[in-house]
Amino acid sequence: MSDQQCPKCGKDFVRRALCVGVAERLLSLCYLYPYRCQLCAHRFRLFEWGRRYDERTVDQRQYERIEVQIPATFSMDQTSGTGLVTSLSLGGCALEAETQLSVGALLQLQLQVSGSDPPIEVEAAIVRSVRAKNFGMEFLRLRSDEHYRLIHYVAGLLIASRQ
Repeated sequence: MSDQQCPKCGKDFVRRALCVGVAERLLSLCYLYPYRCQLCAHRFRLFEWGRRYDERTVDQRQYERIEVQIPATFSMDQTSGTGLVTSLSLGGCALEAETQLSVGALLQLQLQVSGSDPPIEVEAAIVRSVRAKNFGMEFLRLRSDEHYRLIHYVAGLLIASRQ
């Protein structure tokens, strides 16, 4: 993470993003680099005089994943199951589960982040990668109130990881 601040939300949980397109590559020659806020998802550019980045060393994920241990349930078509979320970000998660899932599968996901609060409900998630019983998931759709709860939870994790 950077010591820069997001111009939209004012938080300092920002991270260097990959250059997308010819325009951003040209701007990077003038030390103007893309960043993404890990909380509000705002993408913006920052001027960093004299600093050069090797695109091969920039993580291709848009959001930093945080190591967690969160019980989860999921369902798709006629299949449902339980698992454990082992890493989480605003854009997705890694899920360990006994149920076999395939790349491209669409499902609903519920994250039990607290014993007393209702689970955070992801209306649509897609399986992006499969490694044995580990599945890389991308969140496609959350209701706005659920997205707010996810942002709040991830913000708490990011703050705790700094201490």
